[in-house]
Amino acid sequence: MIQAVVGRGGERRKAALREVLDAAWALMEREGVAALNLRELSRSLEIRPQSLAHYFPTKATLLDALFRDGFSDLTLGLRDGAGAQADPADALAAAVSTVLAFCAARPARYHLMLQRTVPGFTPTPESHEVALEALGLLLDRLAAAGISDPADVDVFRGLVNGLAAEQIANDPGGRRFIGRADRAVRLFLAGVAATSASKTSRAARRRS
Repeated sequence: MIQAVVGRGGERRKAALREVLDAAWALMEREGVAALNLRELSRSLEIRPQSLAHYFPTKATLLDALFRDGFSDLTLGLRDGAGAQADPADALAAAVSTVLAFCAARPARYHLMLQRTVPGFTPTPESHEVALEALGLLLDRLAAAGISDPADVDVFRGLVNGLAAEQIANDPGGRRFIGRADRAVRLFLAGVAATSASKTSRAARRRS
């Protein structure tokens, strides 16, 4: 039981922390991210609130740990899929599919990590760095496919976020929008290429 390892280090404490985080994720899946409550979490773990406070003295510290935990998992998923596709567009589509599947599998992670669902919650700089690591892996795939302009990157991020939102809202448990990852990537890359070609053509006409 968690009560037996409060204050101890090592593997037993890590296991107890994992149990708390898993229970918090499960509670948020049932009740919603904004409804996370330390007293209710204590009840679900069958421990006293004072025992839970040894791990997370405030809701903010728990949310921060969950934010970091979620992005750590996403980073692992993106790393596992790295290098499996030689073609940059294929690799980018695979990364997008990984992100979409991750968000759709447990929507509470999507709402905490990628939406401002909890008023006033801001991750600590340490947790934000974990999020930037995951984002960096995705942006590396994007750069390999020839996309580096900040405006194009912003559009791409909105595209991925929108597909995740559509999947969660309109096809929960399915793969309708996850399955559109490759099409979305190809359309995006083609659109950027066409826009770039158009700008080059206009510049050439102005110079002539």
